[in-house]
Amino acid sequence: MKILEILRKTEVDLREAIAESARAGDYRAVDLGRSVAVGVQELCERITGHGQKSAKSAGDETEPGERKRHRKIGKRNKPEGLPRIEIRNGSLFRIGWSRKHKQEYEHKVPRVSFDTIVNTMSALAREGNGPFMAEAVLKKISATTEDTMPAYQVYVVLAALREWNLITQVGREGYNIPLDLLARAENHWKKISQAELKG
Repeated sequence: MKILEILRKTEVDLREAIAESARAGDYRAVDLGRSVAVGVQELCERITGHGQKSAKSAGDETEPGERKRHRKIGKRNKPEGLPRIEIRNGSLFRIGWSRKHKQEYEHKVPRVSFDTIVNTMSALAREGNGPFMAEAVLKKISATTEDTMPAYQVYVVLAALREWNLITQVGREGYNIPLDLLARAENHWKKISQAELKG
């Protein structure tokens, strides 16, 4: 199948790009490449009906900073309620489902990273010219801070803010960010944290 051939060639090209970025010490590019490679791998799996190992060097569904849960479930379909967003022990978590490994996994975003991302998004909103893509947030973080921000953390925060109805997605154009996002995100974090303590 022509499409599958294109995807597999893309996968090879991505591995080379990731390796080149790693040698150059460009870890943001490595992280972004890994995320794209996972997407290509999943497309290959859908087409062929089984897992492809060719993207193994680019990583699987897991990312740096996430912890796998070893509670395996025999059913092919993911459990209800996934993916979901949680705040635990002062950090943000996105719990997802690995189709390949048939188990849950977590993406963790520490509070300091959450604050950096939300502050950056608020700065973009003040500049105008939205909606904004995740890449714009990553680019501004790289330009204005000394933090090394893994791409997956930005995507987790965007997913959380969207679930909390603090931002709105505009198709594939990106996200509309309200000017008062910083205050609203802070209030929502406190609300969820207080509920966690009471629970």
